[in-house]
Amino acid sequence: MKRYSSRQYQLIIIAFLATFCLSSPIYSDQPSGSSKSQPRIIPLPEIESPGYVRAEFGKVYIQDKTNIAVYSFETGRFLKHIGRSGQGPGEFTLLGSFYLAEGRIVAEDIGKTLFFSPEGDYLGQLIPPSRVMIYPYLPVGDHFVGAPLERAEDGRSLPVTLIVYDQAGKPLKRLLEIPDVMPPPPPRPGSSVPSGKVNQLMVREYFDYIVYDHKIFVADSSQGLSIKVFDESGNLLYEIRHPIEKTRVPKDYRDRVLRSLPKKFLENNQPIFPPYFPSFVAFKIDDGKIYVITPAQKNQLNEVITMDLKGQILDRSFRFQKEIDYGVPIRFARTFDVEKDCFVWVEYNEPAERYELHIY
Repeated sequence: MKRYSSRQYQLIIIAFLATFCLSSPIYSDQPSGSSKSQPRIIPLPEIESPGYVRAEFGKVYIQDKTNIAVYSFETGRFLKHIGRSGQGPGEFTLLGSFYLAEGRIVAEDIGKTLFFSPEGDYLGQLIPPSRVMIYPYLPVGDHFVGAPLERAEDGRSLPVTLIVYDQAGKPLKRLLEIPDVMPPPPPRPGSSVPSGKVNQLMVREYFDYIVYDHKIFVADSSQGLSIKVFDESGNLLYEIRHPIEKTRVPKDYRDRVLRSLPKKFLENNQPIFPPYFPSFVAFKIDDGKIYVITPAQKNQLNEVITMDLKGQILDRSFRFQKEIDYGVPIRFARTFDVEKDCFVWVEYNEPAERYELHIY
């Protein structure tokens, strides 16, 4: 049996979040002391180890150890669990991540993808075309889109490529090569370790894609504020681009990160900070609107650029309250969601020793 490095599973393990909020006028910023700047906080006694968070269909979905917990978006009331640990239909060997696409819940398990209705009914499963999908295998119209681990004949990993597949898992079109936005995996046991310290980027670019309205929206901060839109067959329909002034990585951020790094990490690695943060660090789509989070800040709130699906800017305001992880933006982006113009995420309350759902 082939053995895969931790890099190959790295992108399939992140998560959380979902929805409920308030809109703001163009370039408005709400004072930090106002009631609108305070999130609605809901205790989550059912949650042991939260991962991905999604919000849609009037519900908030939170990945836990062995299932997906479902809450009412309006009231925060716990509704049910979807799935459980096991080998049977609708059960997870190891729930890696989950997504919402084409009106279904798409959950990734080891070597298989499971589908559930928004209410949690099990709809079936399939085997992805590759045992290891670096990025999720999602339905889009009558096709699928995903990014598999691919190897050359000599065993080398090939560049990760976003591919459109038919219903049988046959590749139809290779869309684009995905930039390397993840940190390198630790060396395999028994493998040779490079002498000297290894350079490690502490601020990385952002790449992700969302299936919405039978289309594939692909975000790539290495190209500036860029979102390419493809149809279900992989044909490029249009690209959303906007000029954006990049934010410098300040010295106090560098110092704070360096202080947080374990001594063992610093013994083997050389932290590297680029001069600028990425152009944007997350995007979401909800109710026909695109929400883009940028590193720009005011009153400790991050900028949110709201656009229609064609890219026309509807609103720019400072209203995103969750702390950003610039080390791996894609991981950060999957820890929250947007529903009804509101941001939803999970945080741990140390004094209360519990997880809490924040709706802002």
